[in-house]
Amino acid sequence: MKHLYFSLLLILFLSACSKRAEEPVYVIGVSQCSDDAWRTKMNQEMERELIFQPQMQLHIRQAMDNSELQCVQIDSFIREGVDLLIVSPNEAEEVKPAVTRAFEAGIPVVVADRRVSGDKWTAFIGGDNVAVGQLMGEWLCGLQEEFEEVNVIEICGLPGSTPAVGRHAGMMDRIRGCKHVHIVGSGMASWFKLDAERVTDSLLLLYPEANVIVAQNDQMAQGASVAARKNGRKMKIMGVDGISGPGGGIDAIVEGRIDVSATYPSRGDMVIQTAAKILAGEPFVRDTVLQTALIDAQSAKPIMLQADIMDHEIETFYALQNKMLHLGDEYEMQRIIIYGLVILVGLIVMIAVILFQVYEYRQRVRKEREINETKLAKQQHQLEKITAELALSRAQQQHFTEEHFMQRLEEQIDLRLSDPMLDVEKLAVEMGMSRTGLYRKVKAATGQSPVELIRHIRLHKAQQLLRSTDATVQQVAYEVGFSAANYFAKCYKEEFGISPTEDCKKSQPRTPNA
Repeated sequence: MKHLYFSLLLILFLSACSKRAEEPVYVIGVSQCSDDAWRTKMNQEMERELIFQPQMQLHIRQAMDNSELQCVQIDSFIREGVDLLIVSPNEAEEVKPAVTRAFEAGIPVVVADRRVSGDKWTAFIGGDNVAVGQLMGEWLCGLQEEFEEVNVIEICGLPGSTPAVGRHAGMMDRIRGCKHVHIVGSGMASWFKLDAERVTDSLLLLYPEANVIVAQNDQMAQGASVAARKNGRKMKIMGVDGISGPGGGIDAIVEGRIDVSATYPSRGDMVIQTAAKILAGEPFVRDTVLQTALIDAQSAKPIMLQADIMDHEIETFYALQNKMLHLGDEYEMQRIIIYGLVILVGLIVMIAVILFQVYEYRQRVRKEREINETKLAKQQHQLEKITAELALSRAQQQHFTEEHFMQRLEEQIDLRLSDPMLDVEKLAVEMGMSRTGLYRKVKAATGQSPVELIRHIRLHKAQQLLRSTDATVQQVAYEVGFSAANYFAKCYKEEFGISPTEDCKKSQPRTPNA
């Protein structure tokens, strides 16, 4: 990492401060099929790589998951005469004619992510969707230790797209020999979270025996997770992409919303590197298949931390680039001023002026440094004082805050105990917290998740009612917020080791024999 950092710093310095001959500028047309998190990540990777390829300009257009619109945009790039075209097809066969027209017009075409059939393209860089599907199947086969029968609901992407076709085919090929794995239902959600939530909600009603969901991307996996929680179903959920950052699959794994994700690298940097080689007439790899891997809860957190570090480094690089460019502008201006002085007053006057300016500059820098150091010392002292006061205040309030937080939380749960729709989202709103913040605070205080705490309180309230009233098991179940008596009985037995009916009988006094 250090070597990369200093190498990039040197390149930025030399590119900003050295005078070099004008380089040719290549216009690169980028046709993205959509504007999701995965595409955004790929676009950012391509734009960052332009730091090393200043002779290239990107014009990015995205087709909003519309193959017809994407063909129109590709034809527009052809008419504009771009030097190279990067295409991530929405649907392979529908977009293929436009890709062919660009290739036959003499424009090099780099196909990224999703393949198009035939050979009318210059280079391909993307993942192996069949391999991703096989990894999904491998995970399903490995669930035998947890489930005697693995009953799977599959949430698919856009019909006809190569990822949807390849991932399904790979998964089916891998599970063919696993007799305990069954695909009980499937639905199309076109890669969107809300569509996946709606489709999964219907499928869960149709297939109550389902205990696992596999979705062909992380957004659909998160939508399926919302539907499962809404229906009170605890299920194993897998997605694909493994993107870090807010709303990405890695965050979803860390927060417990999905269980695993298969990585599907975007490698926008490699796409730009290949494009640069093609334009420069250098050798390049025509067909590059990116590898995939499985991310689970154990590996997600280190990956997320590493991604945060990389994002911070990239922000630092951009800041340095801006500073170096500014220094380059100042250098050019000073050079022009010096040349003017040579013409106007001659060599001797020019040297005197330069020496005087250098002296003044150093004096000004020295004085400004002294002033800044004094201000910094004062600010540091104030910061230390504020930090000490804040630490004392937090220490005094911490005990009160934690104790009253749990008291208020339990009061909120008790107030809505009979509401079967009470969930973590509503509870977080009432507590004035985010869902993630509530989860972490409850977990730290009780060792349970908010969902587990709600169920725990409901079941103990139910036990109290069964032992102290004449209410039936069904009445008690409804009273404590269970919408199904059978599910209530199952949870009750898991909590107390005895069914509610048996517990009720044990608590009733026996009539002595006559």
